[in-house]
Amino acid sequence: MRKFVFLLCFIFAQYVMFHTAIAQKRIPRNFPEYGFFLNKQQLYLQELLEFLRFPSISASSEHLKDVQGAAEWLRNRMLGAGISNVQIFQVGKYPLVYASIPAAVPQAPTVLIYGHFDVQPASVEDGWNITKPFKPRVIQDKIYARGASDDKGSLLSVVHAVEAILAVSQGRSPVNIKLLFEGQEEIGSPDLPSWLLKNRKLIQSDLLISADGSMHSENIGSIVWGLRGAGAIQVNVTGPSHDLHSGGFGGVVQNPIHCLVKLLESMRHENKSIAVEGFYEGTRPITQKEKDFARQSIDFEQELSRLAGVSQLAGGESELFDTVERLWFRPTLDVVGIWGGYMDQGIKTVLPANAYAKLSFRLVQEQVPEKVVEKMIQHVSQHCPAGCSCKAFDLGFHALPFESDPDMLSNQVLRETLLDIYQGEEPKYVRSGASIPIVGFIQKEFQIPAIFLAFGLPDENIHGPNEFYRIGSMDKARKAYVSFLYQLGERYHLEHSSKKPIESHVVTTSPMENVEMDHSEL
Repeated sequence: MRKFVFLLCFIFAQYVMFHTAIAQKRIPRNFPEYGFFLNKQQLYLQELLEFLRFPSISASSEHLKDVQGAAEWLRNRMLGAGISNVQIFQVGKYPLVYASIPAAVPQAPTVLIYGHFDVQPASVEDGWNITKPFKPRVIQDKIYARGASDDKGSLLSVVHAVEAILAVSQGRSPVNIKLLFEGQEEIGSPDLPSWLLKNRKLIQSDLLISADGSMHSENIGSIVWGLRGAGAIQVNVTGPSHDLHSGGFGGVVQNPIHCLVKLLESMRHENKSIAVEGFYEGTRPITQKEKDFARQSIDFEQELSRLAGVSQLAGGESELFDTVERLWFRPTLDVVGIWGGYMDQGIKTVLPANAYAKLSFRLVQEQVPEKVVEKMIQHVSQHCPAGCSCKAFDLGFHALPFESDPDMLSNQVLRETLLDIYQGEEPKYVRSGASIPIVGFIQKEFQIPAIFLAFGLPDENIHGPNEFYRIGSMDKARKAYVSFLYQLGERYHLEHSSKKPIESHVVTTSPMENVEMDHSEL
């Protein structure tokens, strides 16, 4: 009898545990728009392949026509998606595609979705051996082409998501949507800030969503709460008036390459910290809370070594800070290009007349790109070795650092969205060492909070040879935008339905009616 009672108790306990687990299991929301995506997978893939064939390289004047062509293709696709208010603006030499979609309900928040359709330079000589950069090739679940991951794949999925919302809801968007897709991000968006300041009403929103960025992995999403800023200069070193015979003049006339190496060496202390006077102005010590947050979020060491193909992570201030601290919270100074003298096959015994280097730096906290560029140029002038002349100039690549509150309302909604998209897996809260120039600018100048909803992955070789994007990421991105926009509208309504309107800034613009409301907590 005792054994029988024990058996009944055991069975009952298992029953309770089973049904408790079922009750606690997250049931992802399934929006009607997801059905709209069915049977369109091949069409969406072909559209992306067509988009990727544009060599929209913003750094090359020879490809300005291709940047323009990509913008016109994108405008036409947006019109085909039912987005009627689509315009192309010329911002300096580069096109910008803009559209606005009013919400179906009053007092809805306004969301500005950002992306870019220009790409990094690419050629077969860079090491592309799976396909040519602008001849997309699909191998299993991967689309190989320049710009596939950064940023045409995620950008096009935004258009698909908006198309689905408008089609299924018969034009009734849950939030006011503004779309801002630029063609000069890869060169630092030099002309965009002044245009934005002149067109405040077009830009003013309650939340900025960047479709440029990445997730943690194929199976785990990420919530990005910080980016580094950036700047860049070029250094030109001149020695003799023309190339000289290294036997007739070597050891007598200063070699510009030697001068350049010595000049670059002067920019660091022995402990690898940066020796440029004033470079660290605007930085602050890493707080214990930030350190704790970083360590509980993700382990970088092994994964970064694998992605970089190195046995040891020893760059930058490695003697002073650990890997995550260096990547997330510390500024950097890197030589990203260096050349001079004879560089073809064989040997040419020449003492060159000139040497050159391009330097980029990543910035944090309150550092200002323009001020750091000024300090760098001063250092070059003051530390030029005897026998050479040294000049440095700004390359125009400026990006402000960006930080957000991981617990703000929009990040809470983003967490719910990512839990659905990744089958209940908790997203990682991360920062990024990279820069997206316009995000920090919009946050600072327009006081608009920002989040990142982009589906590139760390191993997709952005900026390098054989860049690719996963077909599965396209589907995740489409569903994520649908889910986020609906849940944001619902959450905002619930948060504010019992509150009286509070005077705030105007958040919608023509052709939408102007409505004043308080969305500061987004």
